[in-house]
Order: sequence, then structure tokens, then C-alpha cells
Amino acid sequence: MPDTPQPAGRRDGIVRAAVGVFLRFGPRKTSMDDVARAADISRQGLYLHFKTKNALFRAVVAQMLDDLRGATWQALGRADHTVEERLAGAFEAFHAVTVEIVDRETYAETLRAAQAFAAAPMSRLEHDLVTDVAALLTQSGRANAWEAAGLSATDVAQHLFDASAGAKYESASLDEYRRRLRVSVRVVTRP
Repeated sequence: MPDTPQPAGRRDGIVRAAVGVFLRFGPRKTSMDDVARAADISRQGLYLHFKTKNALFRAVVAQMLDDLRGATWQALGRADHTVEERLAGAFEAFHAVTVEIVDRETYAETLRAAQAFAAAPMSRLEHDLVTDVAALLTQSGRANAWEAAGLSATDVAQHLFDASAGAKYESASLDEYRRRLRVSVRVVTRP
């Protein structure tokens, strides 16, 4: 049975509250009671918006992907920033959310649980980011030196994506992640 349509504002508030609960406890340990408390709603009221925990989890993952896309492309599109700042900001928006997560095991569990229905949208986001970074590198002229060396703008953009992804796992703090990312961005965008 599909979820009964409810006012969007309240539903959005519930989803936003649930994001924190799922990230804290993981999908297995999160209960509808936990979410109801976090959203300041009764358990029965929560069930009016989401018939199952799985439906709520899907809405949480969709919200997280929407937030990720919005923050990443906002940073990438900042025409008032340098190319280096735009690249660093976009990759930070895309990857850094995981750096300061205290319980990486719970986060990994959350990602595994979302994999069944979110792998394709996440893969599209990654592809779109690499494509748009390659376009920025080309438009700014930063790809020229790399193309002369036999690397395409897409190759360089993919390298930056991979460096950012690796840095998020190797960094103990957000500051360390930023430092590592900025080194990669500087190497790629050097004159």
C-alpha cells in the first residue's frame, strides 16, 4: 500500500530529522520511535507519513542525494570563485560529509543498505560530477597542459574525484581532508 499523501512541509521535516537518526544508529538499529522522537511527532503520526521504516529510509536516502547534488553543484557553479576554489568546494561538498562521521561502521552499513536502490542514482551523480569538472577544466584552459601530455579533461577530472574519495577515507579530520584535497587540486590546476 503506498504512503498516504500528507502535507509536504511536515513530511520534509520528518525526513530531515530521520537523516540524523539513520546516520547515528544505522538502518538496522534505527526504530520508528527514534525517528518520531527526533521529529517531535507521535509514532502514530509518523506512520501517517511513512507506512514502513523502509519507505522512510528510501526517503532519507533520496533527501541525502538531493542535498549532495545541490551543495556540490552550487560550489562548482560559483563564478565569483577561482577555479581552484570551485573544484575544492565541489569535492568537499561531495565527499567531506563522511570525514567527520564518528561511527564509520554504522555509516558503511547505511551505505550498504542503500546500495540496492541508490546505486544507480549515486553512480549518475559521480558521472555528472566528473563530466562537469572536466567541462570546467576545459573552459578554464586548465586541461590544455594535460591534453598535451596525453590526458583528457575527463581523465584529470576522474583523477581529482578519485583523490578526493581516497582522502575522505585517509583523513582523520575535516582540516586534514581539506589539506589533502587542496594539494590535489593545486597539482591539477597549476599553470
